[in-house]
Amino acid sequence: MPVRTEFNEKQPEYRYFPLNNGYADVFIYKFIEELTNEEDGSVSYVYEMNEFRVKQDEITEKMIKDNPQKYLNYKPVKITLEDRISALEEGLLELATEV
Repeated sequence: MPVRTEFNEKQPEYRYFPLNNGYADVFIYKFIEELTNEEDGSVSYVYEMNEFRVKQDEITEKMIKDNPQKYLNYKPVKITLEDRISALEEGLLELATEV
């Protein structure tokens, strides 16, 4: 669910970080307003922001890029213990084959 967040720099509409385990960390930003500090003149930018982790084959970067605001209220389904074990097993198999 989105939270209101303040940044010192403008943010892109989204950030999509693919992870080695088949998941991606996704950040969605919706600009709200620009604030100026009256004391020192510094500027900050207020956004509604949502962040979540999702399987890369369920929500691709292209899907996010095509319509980032569609995911501003996105709430992923909880990762099951079976999913976590499977991801760990895949990681261990990758490590074993690299040696």
